[in-house]
Order: sequence, then structure tokens, then C-alpha cells
Amino acid sequence: MPDPAQFVKAELEIEGSAPIPVLFNPTEFSISKSNDWKYDKVQGNALPKAQYGGGNPRELTLNLLLDKSLLSKTDHIRDITNQLFKMMEVKEGQTAGSTGAVPPFVTFKWGQETTFKSVCTQLTVAYKLFRPNGDPIRADVKMTLKQASEATSASTNGANRPGNPTTRANAGHGVHTVKDGDSLPSIAYDTYGDATVWRAIADVNGIENPMHLRRGSALSLPKLEN
Repeated sequence: MPDPAQFVKAELEIEGSAPIPVLFNPTEFSISKSNDWKYDKVQGNALPKAQYGGGNPRELTLNLLLDKSLLSKTDHIRDITNQLFKMMEVKEGQTAGSTGAVPPFVTFKWGQETTFKSVCTQLTVAYKLFRPNGDPIRADVKMTLKQASEATSASTNGANRPGNPTTRANAGHGVHTVKDGDSLPSIAYDTYGDATVWRAIADVNGIENPMHLRRGSALSLPKLEN
């Protein structure tokens, strides 16, 4: 069972509803992006020419924790999980078969981090802790959010745009989970195409030594503005 002490407060914002308070483990923040490439085989050619078939939406995989301690006295865990399952259904008032008959959009917010507008493609809720009468007071939520509008992080807004260490940084455009061998210059190069802008990442995350990072820690990747 996950330990709530390892989690931080975050929010799920479902279109048309008040934000839902959740707990989030920042070491499990994962965003994936894939592209389609086509290879037409040619007899006698060992390496066929690659043809770009277009990009696929980003996918954000989240492990969240719902805990009664986050809720008011009148709220129950089932009230929240019912909202999440309702999120997977077509919005009320929409006519079946019409182009507008779609589930609501979802946005995940953690501190200053706000993800791209998404649709939830998969949801799993596991109730973990109960009162003697059977009321759940804790639930483990796993969900996959798929990008539904253009993101504003470096990978879509000019990842190779040059910058400088004094560039003003606005947090809220991506997160990098530190792995072995990472340094701020290497992360800056992978994100912006310029290792010299590492100080913008350091400033927004309060880091003094750019070469020594804690493995598994989550770093905000700011948007750079001249």
C-alpha cells in the first residue's frame, strides 16, 4: 500500500467541474510521445528510405492517491471515484452520435505544473483502505491521459531555440525525472538544444550544484523567454 507521506498535493481539473484534490508521487511522472514512420522495402536494398507518417499525441501516465484526509467531512472517496468514472462518459446534455458527444477534457495540475489539455483513455481505481462499515477511505488511481490540444513545452515550441543563462523562466512546461548520469547541462541540451541554459532550470528548482542531482527527483522544465 502506498505511503501518503511520499506524496504531494495535486489536482485533477475535469471540464465543467470543480478541481478534485489528489495526492501525487512526483517520481512516477511519465510522458510518452511517438511518431509513425513507414519503410517501403526495395529488393536489393538493405536500408529502405524512411517516410514520416506523422506524430501521435503525447500520453501522460499517472499514479494518484485519493485519501479521506484531503476531503471535507461531507465528502467520501466514492464521491470522487464516481466523478472519475463519470469523466469517462459522454458529457450530459450531448446527443448520441453527434460530433460533440464526447467525454470532458481533463487537466492535471501539480504546484506550478499544468499539463496539456487531455482526454482520459484508461482509468483504474483500486480501493485500499476501509472503515469497519465498508466505506473506503483510500484509493489508488491509475490513469492515462492523451493529449487533446497543442502542448506548450519545449518539444513542441522550438526545442532547439537558443537561449542564455539569464533568460527569464516561467515554470509549468514539463517535468524531467532525474536518472543516473544526468546533469543540468545535459538536461538543458536534451530539452532546449543548448547546454548553456542550465541555469534557468537550476533557478526554477532551487538547485545550487548543476552536476549533482538526486536520482528520481522531478525537475520542472521552464519555458524560456528572452
